[in-house]
Amino acid sequence: MKRPVIAKFFSALLNIAACSIAVTIILFRQNWFGSGDTYAFIFWTIPLAVGLAVSGGTIIQLIRTNNFLLRLLVIIAASALISFLWIYFVFLILGPWINAFSFPIFYLWVSGNFVQLLYLNRYLPRPVEKTKLSKLLLRLFWFPVILVGVVISIFFISFLTPHFTGPEKETYLIPDNFQGKFMVIYGEKCGINPRKEKGRRILEIPGNGVLIIQPKFVAGTIDHEYYFVDKAGKRTKIKQMLDYPDQKNKLPGVLVGGAGGFGGAMPNGGSSSESPLAINFTDFTVFNKDMPQIDERDAAELSNKLDSLTRALVDECRKTGNDKK
Repeated sequence: MKRPVIAKFFSALLNIAACSIAVTIILFRQNWFGSGDTYAFIFWTIPLAVGLAVSGGTIIQLIRTNNFLLRLLVIIAASALISFLWIYFVFLILGPWINAFSFPIFYLWVSGNFVQLLYLNRYLPRPVEKTKLSKLLLRLFWFPVILVGVVISIFFISFLTPHFTGPEKETYLIPDNFQGKFMVIYGEKCGINPRKEKGRRILEIPGNGVLIIQPKFVAGTIDHEYYFVDKAGKRTKIKQMLDYPDQKNKLPGVLVGGAGGFGGAMPNGGSSSESPLAINFTDFTVFNKDMPQIDERDAAELSNKLDSLTRALVDECRKTGNDKK
């Protein structure tokens, strides 16, 4: 290929494509268990592919032999070494969470790197004169710099993206005599489609504390408003709390528990959050000034009761939805 920039660009795409295809095959053999790890895997594959696209030519020039088999062995060794060092770098950032991947990321990166380096070896134009080894080693210094730079850039973009593609603004209407935990269940076809009011999604929490809606959960920076609503429909705005001790000085208020899920059945007999039968939710705790305070032990007991009720209501909702078809 006469244009090295194009060759480098396609080499990066080839690495990402090879890793993606390999992951898809593995997930298919695992009945798609672990498919939620794909985004994170591709996230960490992109810097590696970009770094090799820029510095792969230098690595190829370090292999100073015309023997194809020997060059092939060195490319395999280089692919394994780069993957090992990349695993270590990712470990420094993720810590033990790197072991949470449901597929062998080391071998996948070795394969992707090997394909990319082999492509560069074939299509990058070779210099007429050999470059001094000292200059090649100096150029190679830019490889880790590029990797770190790409990672920082992706993190920065990922940080900004939720501000433009994050969840909708939501207003929660809570019965004025409500105290304790409530849940919003997302992504259920049998659920309600919340109405809009002045650009905000209105979520009317029922007395049993379980609201099932059709829209899927979207992660990102939240914009929530909370109101108590009396029988006449009058709204009283309440504050958002940060922790349980806040109930001493911020009553009434709402504490956001966070997103979670109940695993669903898998074909292999197990249970997973990746199952189409999984239940996805966000939970909240309401502290009402007209009722006794809730400590963390009471909250845990209320949570267990609500979990059982939620499963039962979602099962009933899904059954009702299927009966209507």
